[in-house]
Amino acid sequence: MRTTMKITAVLAAAAALAVPLTASAADAPPASANVFTRAYDTTTKNVTLTFDADWWSAGNPGEVLRILRENGITAAFALTGRYAEKYPDQTRALISAGHKLINHSYDHPYFTQETQASRWSQLDRAEAAYNRLGFTSAGWFRAPYRDGYLDAGVNRDLAARGYYVNYDWTYDTTGYQGASLDTILARVRQYTVPGGTVLMHLSDESTDTAALPSIISTLRGMGYGFTDPYRSVTKGLIGAKYAALGAQRSVLGVPRTGEMVATTSGTSAVQWFDIGRIYWRTDIGTFEVHGAIGGMYFGMGSVTSFLGFPRTDETTTPDRIGRFNHFQGGSIYWSPSTGPHTVYGAIRDKWASLGWETGFLGYPASDEVAVTGGRASQFQGGNVYWSAATAAHEVHGLILSRYIAVGGTGSRLGLPVSDEYGISTGRRSDFRGGFIAWNATTGAVTVTFY
Repeated sequence: MRTTMKITAVLAAAAALAVPLTASAADAPPASANVFTRAYDTTTKNVTLTFDADWWSAGNPGEVLRILRENGITAAFALTGRYAEKYPDQTRALISAGHKLINHSYDHPYFTQETQASRWSQLDRAEAAYNRLGFTSAGWFRAPYRDGYLDAGVNRDLAARGYYVNYDWTYDTTGYQGASLDTILARVRQYTVPGGTVLMHLSDESTDTAALPSIISTLRGMGYGFTDPYRSVTKGLIGAKYAALGAQRSVLGVPRTGEMVATTSGTSAVQWFDIGRIYWRTDIGTFEVHGAIGGMYFGMGSVTSFLGFPRTDETTTPDRIGRFNHFQGGSIYWSPSTGPHTVYGAIRDKWASLGWETGFLGYPASDEVAVTGGRASQFQGGNVYWSAATAAHEVHGLILSRYIAVGGTGSRLGLPVSDEYGISTGRRSDFRGGFIAWNATTGAVTVTFY
């Protein structure tokens, strides 16, 4: 936040909390950025420390990092793009230490006075500067001036560009004005509230760095602890799941949104993260979906698809090769050689009865598809076919090859009515219009039509 012309009004008794966020449709991208003036948790005595920085001076990042490290605190740094360009080594040091990077625009304009195109240009130019150093803000923004937080147009434009977190602040220490230590600590004592976000400035002119040890000790003396910015935008059972998985160090990475309603019916919630999402529903529980399985699930419509809500986290398969998630309406299985595929209903039940991926069928190699007279799924070791009249049956090996060669379900044989089974001369599968037999002695595969 720039040091001149800045609105330094602070949170008082009637202060705004995190602005509620709802998806524009079930599990859809938010239509507006979620403004966090305080953390979601406004009952526990914790605060989040944040710093703003622009190009005119680098400040003393090394000293700030030392103090934060010695106190076990993870902070957020809202850096302009031109700061990152002018001070690349300092930027690398700050963000490589695990602190949260926030997009603070490229050159610090009043966002309320900018057009949509100009706002997007500011975001893009700053993000490009971070990217060149190997970092990303992951869709977090902090307005250069206080008027940019609760402006509806700004927040719509942020969301339209993929910035769903507008990370406001509760009070400013005013160290950027050269405030004395006594003044800074008086503000800390007066304006700190549970879930508060403390704004300081990283510059040669600011007195915040020198005051930082006293700020921390004063807050602790008031009974306050410290919440990192990643955790400050999660809450409830989703927040607990995120923490249990390892928070920002987990496979999910950084939160990309606030918590949203997952569906328009029922008590449910979802939160998007950099690599996946966490879902909660009152009668099911809280589970995450990510990676290639997540990509397929989200592309299908997630909770609005036939799969519904997840019933497991992504889990390693018993053979230790693949991964899966179970959902209300089926499963998605992934392996390195097959990729992700859905399997559900009677076909899934048949596959399960044959040993899942450890059976001779192996992993799903296709999603379930319509075939003549019914449905089918391909697996590594064969196919499973289903119809209401015939139920689900597998066909594999040389019998499957011959079945496909004569036209499969579209042939006179029609759908299978048995699994493959042993006979005196070898193996056989029965179909509605005949059977296929394999002779173990001769290797011959014969088709008999009824």
